[in-house]
Amino acid sequence: MTGRVAIVTGAARGIGAAIARRFLRDGCRVLMVDQQDRPEPGTTADFREPQAAYLSCDLAHPEAADHAIHEALERFGQLDILVNNAGVGGARSVAVTDDASWQRILDVNLGAAFRLSRASLSHMLPRKSGVILHISSIYGIVGYSGTAAYAASKAALIGLTHQMAADYGPQGIRVNAIAPGLIETQMTRSRLEDPVYRNLMLGGTPLGRPGQPDDIAGAAAFLCSEDASFITGEVLRVDGGWSATRISANVGQI
Repeated sequence: MTGRVAIVTGAARGIGAAIARRFLRDGCRVLMVDQQDRPEPGTTADFREPQAAYLSCDLAHPEAADHAIHEALERFGQLDILVNNAGVGGARSVAVTDDASWQRILDVNLGAAFRLSRASLSHMLPRKSGVILHISSIYGIVGYSGTAAYAASKAALIGLTHQMAADYGPQGIRVNAIAPGLIETQMTRSRLEDPVYRNLMLGGTPLGRPGQPDDIAGAAAFLCSEDASFITGEVLRVDGGWSATRISANVGQI
């Protein structure tokens, strides 16, 4: 990863911050993009100029993607990796979802990834080299109650991953996705306090714990590295075995 340039969105905290830290540690130069004015304290211990830069912008805005790509090229002179991690939650079931909240979730979770990918490709294709990684969700693969717009946006990212891999693999661009399960972040800690949710998720996770942002960062580093040079169109589930088994860690040994 040394000498490569990456854009990581949703990088102010949680999974995005962990990916940015890992990439920096592996020798990347990183443009961190988030709607927040600055990274949250303690999330970017490895944030140092000139290896890293931070851009505050709302990725739902139609011009934000071009702005982010321009900033990366101005700062670092090239672009090798795009990680579309930015996302918002707050989804509800279809019957109680209004148009505004549906549109906002799709604009951030899917629209921003589409626009950033399109803008990135204009610089990756002439070089016939580049990696795009979408951060989807296990809820884009399996159903879960009360997550209509979120699940739809994350499922669409998986479809986009497959389509882009077909279109751009012949031109040297790899496109993959990660589908995280329950990851312990500031956004999910309150849900983990709900005993019903905790039992539904952790009660069916054979590894018996929520994931940590660094678990996703490690998978992202692998998929964006040369170790994954023959992997494209893949959706890697990082969920402690939840979607494959629904088996509790307390089931005991056989």
